[in-house]
Amino acid sequence: MSRPKRSTEEIEEIAAAQTAAFLRRASITYLECCISLMLTHLSREEVVHILSQEARMLQQLD
Repeated sequence: MSRPKRSTEEIEEIAAAQTAAFLRRASITYLECCISLMLTHLSREEVVHILSQEARMLQQLD
C-alpha cells in the first residue's frame, strides 16, 4: 500500500517545523550547559542574580 506523495510545500513546512524543534532543543541544552558552567565558578546566589537580571532584560525587549 503506497502513501500519497507530499507536495514540495508540505515537505518544506515539515522541514521548517523540524528545524525549529531541533534548534529549540539545542538552545535549551546549550543554556543548561551554560548554567552548569556558571555554577562551577559562581555561587548559586550569584547565578540566580545574574539569570534574574537577564530574564528582566528579555522581558523588556519589544
